[in-house]
Amino acid sequence: MIEVSKLVKGYAGSGTVVHGVDLHVEKGTIHGLIGHNGSGKTTIIKCLTGIFPPDEGEVKVAGQTVYDNPEVKGKIGYVSDGSSILGPGYKIQRLVEMYDHIFPNFSKEEFYLLNKMFQINANKRVSQLSKGQQMRVSFMLNMARRPEVLILDEPTSGLDAMAKKDLLDTLVSAVEHDEMTVLHTRS
Repeated sequence: MIEVSKLVKGYAGSGTVVHGVDLHVEKGTIHGLIGHNGSGKTTIIKCLTGIFPPDEGEVKVAGQTVYDNPEVKGKIGYVSDGSSILGPGYKIQRLVEMYDHIFPNFSKEEFYLLNKMFQINANKRVSQLSKGQQMRVSFMLNMARRPEVLILDEPTSGLDAMAKKDLLDTLVSAVEHDEMTVLHTRS
């Protein structure tokens, strides 16, 4: 499902961050990308989600190149460690409406079912939520998209023990029932 071959990525002024990475993740499995801070995990994730193009090598999901490919990007859910992708001024219920209009497979019912577990007030703005609550909202929005691949960058960051358990149980269930492919980072 995920194929990374000889990935090289660098930044101006910082040099090469990722040096010839190979990665193979099969459909319907959960894999972790583990390394210390600054080791290139997030850079690999941003190449996998099509945010950055590789400098060298290939990044494919479902047999297709990710970068500059909206069809493949539509199959990928992404939960970032920094939840800035949510938009701090938006109310949660507005984000649900936006996702419902943008993503054809999005299910409001699934979002609100997950929210029964995570208990986030949908009338609050993202900026009013703690880091852990923002992470939960991002997770619920992406799970409700029903992606084929879910990529999580430090998914349990800011979560309490019960929220971590709920998140992990939800992931395992999605892998078992929907054959979702999950890749997550961890320091």
